Amino acid sequence: MKIYWVTVRQIGDLCSTTTVALAEGLVLKGHSVTVLGPKSPLNTSSSQWKHIELEQSSIRGLKAISLARAAVQWFKEHNPSDVDAVILDWQIASRVAPLLLSFGWPMILMDRSPPADVSFLARIQWREWKKSWKLVENQTILRGCVVSNLHSKFIQDRFTIQSSSIHVLPAGVDLQLFNKVDENKLSDGWRLVYHGRLDKHRGVLSLPMLVQKLNSNGVASKLTLIGEGDTYQALKTMEQKFNWMEVHPRMEHAKVAKILSLQHIGLLPMPESKVWKIASPLKRSEYLASGLLILGIKHAGHQVSNNEMEWMKLFPQQEFHKKSIEWLTQFRFKELSSLSIRARLFAEEHYSWDGSVAELDLAIQGLINES
Repeated sequence: MKIYWVTVRQIGDLCSTTTVALAEGLVLKGHSVTVLGPKSPLNTSSSQWKHIELEQSSIRGLKAISLARAAVQWFKEHNPSDVDAVILDWQIASRVAPLLLSFGWPMILMDRSPPADVSFLARIQWREWKKSWKLVENQTILRGCVVSNLHSKFIQDRFTIQSSSIHVLPAGVDLQLFNKVDENKLSDGWRLVYHGRLDKHRGVLSLPMLVQKLNSNGVASKLTLIGEGDTYQALKTMEQKFNWMEVHPRMEHAKVAKILSLQHIGLLPMPESKVWKIASPLKRSEYLASGLLILGIKHAGHQVSNNEMEWMKLFPQQEFHKKSIEWLTQFRFKELSSLSIRARLFAEEHYSWDGSVAELDLAIQGLINES
């Protein structure tokens, strides 16, 4: 089947991991996949699927609008034949769907997260998000994809959409790229890491304070941060003051995987908000595949099950620093290796992309049968 996917994700960016993994999975299922999205700084010609780069404004607030216009123009000019289904990211769906509907092409909405920003633009993004799911509610778009069961409930509480029309695609991980190495010795103290958006509303500014307190309490620790965002410059300034802190700009996935393989603990500082409570953090899967213990804020979006895992410690936000220090102060180092192995095994059992690819394939098959 010929599948097109219009995405706001820049291929090569950490945020595009899901798009790449699902696209490659669909190809292995026998589909032909073409992804239309922003221009990429990386060469994607070796991918098993086709990547078409679209022009996009660099101005915040106009990125999704300009990309949607470019996608509409491309479809008008090329009018590809034998299109079986089109996947649309929610950020551009309301502007692209009317044209595709006129072509008679069935569509699937892809929602990897409602608006996470807290700026003025977020209010505009929420309006766009609601417009996109309204298209599923009125069956202009026949199926929608979310990241968790709580995310699905979040949708159904706000729109009249049957659960059979919503498909849950949790964040997975490339188990070959992110792999555990037997290097977890504490000769130089704990090594803690966070990678992803370095935005204030994600709680990342609490991480240097945590590591500083650990060191002050005699728990030798180092912190590595990877990404970009509104706190990046502030964090780089801190890096110059503290020899236990490293801040890296965003980088290719393979480089992130290499850094993670040398760490002990992956951090999840995102607070308990309506967005993070329904999330399925990609970084959590990658931490576990790398054999890392996990330390973070306690809420449903960070938990992996209803049962507490030995390799995962989640604490209420108001007690995060205090409880984290207590845990690491009392930690028995001889348990680190076995816990690391168990974290990796959990990733192998629960976070392969195979399940999400199979569910997306099911959505496509159902979509075509209904059309």
